[in-house]
Amino acid sequence: MSVTVVGSLNEDVLVRVDRLPGRGETVIGRDTALAPGGKGANQAAAAGRLGGTVAMVGRVGTDPAGERQLAALADAGVDVGHVRRTPDAPTGSATIPVEDGSGENLIVVVPGANGALEPGDVDVPPVREARVVLLQLEVPLATVQAAAEVARGTVVLTPAPPRPLPAALLARVDVLVPNEHELVQLAGAAPADRSPEELAALARTLRAATVVVTLGARGALLVAADGPALLQPPPPVEPVDTTGAGDCFCGALAVALASGAAPDEAVAAAVTAAALSTTGPGARGALPDADAVARSRARLPAAAELRG
Repeated sequence: MSVTVVGSLNEDVLVRVDRLPGRGETVIGRDTALAPGGKGANQAAAAGRLGGTVAMVGRVGTDPAGERQLAALADAGVDVGHVRRTPDAPTGSATIPVEDGSGENLIVVVPGANGALEPGDVDVPPVREARVVLLQLEVPLATVQAAAEVARGTVVLTPAPPRPLPAALLARVDVLVPNEHELVQLAGAAPADRSPEELAALARTLRAATVVVTLGARGALLVAADGPALLQPPPPVEPVDTTGAGDCFCGALAVALASGAAPDEAVAAAVTAAALSTTGPGARGALPDADAVARSRARLPAAAELRG
């Protein structure tokens, strides 16, 4: 396998709203839709759509939602032979209100069968033999750490939902991919608006070999231990729904790294894919293929080297 994803599979319930609610506030949604989701499965689907040889390791329930998730991944070209069915837990789910206009969203996840993924589930050939193993934190932390230990290839970790990371896990991670908020929490800093230069300085405190910070509409920040920080803006798009854009970024990054791309080229491809993914509804409504990414790379602004 070129890419193996160890992580969550969820069924998303998408709700369209005029604006996102504040704390304690009720807003009226217009309609709902079911869609395949979960950080792990979204990343795998993105990688599969881009032409990677991709395997998924995870758990679903024995319910219809689980069958729908497996079918959706298989349709994206993902090998689901190591996704186990769990009789005593439902398939994971997420409720996601999506704001019209901006495409911004809120997400509430119920783990279900994802919480039953065990360390023994990841000691399998797709994890041991993959060029890139892609991890997130919607499954038990002990299982994530076991997968990182088993992996012989490049280990990429999305630290979401954010939580303290054991030093032993960070030591096995080659590329850490937080968003801005996750980076601040991992670094133990106070929430605040920060410049890319300030974010790069925070990223260097994590002592990871390479940190790639996703910045939404601003693109992504590449901070390598042995070089200058680079800010890669995205190509211009009109967003419809930003749900899953970060997952698409990680799937595209993994495929590029597995193909031998240098980190800056991998980030450029990932930024492009993530931007295109926001032009349709849901986490997978507009996942691009390799041809779409190649065409859009022509509109990609040049990366800027940060000083300081």
